[in-house]
Amino acid sequence: MIFTNRVIQPGTDPSALTRQFQPGSDAIGVVQAVRSGAGFQVGGAQASLDDAAAMQLLVPLFQASRPVVLYLHGNNNPPAACFERCARLEEIYGLEVVGFSWPSEGYLSSGNALPNLPAPATGHTDDGDDGDGLADITAGNRKDGWAERKIRRYRQAKTNAQESSDALARFLRLLAAARLYANGQRLSIAAHSLGCHYLQYTIETEGAAESLAAAHNIALLAACCRADGHGSWVRKLTPKGQVFITYNKADLVLFGAYIADGSQTKLGAEPGQRLVDPRVRYVSFSNAQVGWGGHGYFVSKPGDKLPKAAKKVFQRMFGSERDIQEDKGEYPRKVYPVGCDVDGSTCYMAMPPA
Repeated sequence: MIFTNRVIQPGTDPSALTRQFQPGSDAIGVVQAVRSGAGFQVGGAQASLDDAAAMQLLVPLFQASRPVVLYLHGNNNPPAACFERCARLEEIYGLEVVGFSWPSEGYLSSGNALPNLPAPATGHTDDGDDGDGLADITAGNRKDGWAERKIRRYRQAKTNAQESSDALARFLRLLAAARLYANGQRLSIAAHSLGCHYLQYTIETEGAAESLAAAHNIALLAACCRADGHGSWVRKLTPKGQVFITYNKADLVLFGAYIADGSQTKLGAEPGQRLVDPRVRYVSFSNAQVGWGGHGYFVSKPGDKLPKAAKKVFQRMFGSERDIQEDKGEYPRKVYPVGCDVDGSTCYMAMPPA
């Protein structure tokens, strides 16, 4: 089930969710996306849901047999990419995944392209790359036409996230209400890359941060938001369980974002000053098996498998469990291959760089 603040048009394929949205609006819609051959078929579309209709859809999820996780995607994810990622998470972790598709492709709210954009690189498309295109950007090529195109669309996606915060805030309130009403399955939230930037701005909207208290775990995965001062907003996240912040110093996508944002270090690359809080766990994937680009290490492509240790950690994050289950006799190295710092604030999937 995919909720969205995009304008929904008639159709049975992912293009039913358009690039258009209304800045500042709290309107949300929903579609059901089902695998069909190599793509997805869209049905059950409802635009401009009222609260009662949304609750009728959400409450049964918490009365069913699987824990629920809300997935917030990152930069440059058209609807089909969101559908694919949510489907893969369900296949890998056996959870009920609810996606929220937001206008992350870097177009104007009208759906039109930014004016005077350079052409994409010859023979390549820059739609649906989950931000991976930023991995090619360096200080030396950032002025090249194709790189400028990616940077400008990335910056517009950041603006679109901020202008979509009312819609996500309303959805979080509804999700929390459904969870509390059903009093059944647990809820966790997984925000990836620029989805963390989206969440960061949304919690400043009335009632949004309080709604997150209904979640068990909140995972900030390869967060594409400023590392400096992150404690000031992360401490507003007060789930029943834990807040996880995963990072990888060799994340090429976040290095591209670092260049695009004028040498701004990203939380998912190097957190810097840690927030010391028993609820907060930093998880280092530096030097671990993270795949090309080092940015999507919580999911694998069809036919591939995640490393066993990584799957165990993410299964617990997304499945609303505690990562280290001391009540069952676990100690840090039973979960994290290299253990944790003495104070437990940071745990390591591999020996960190010197």
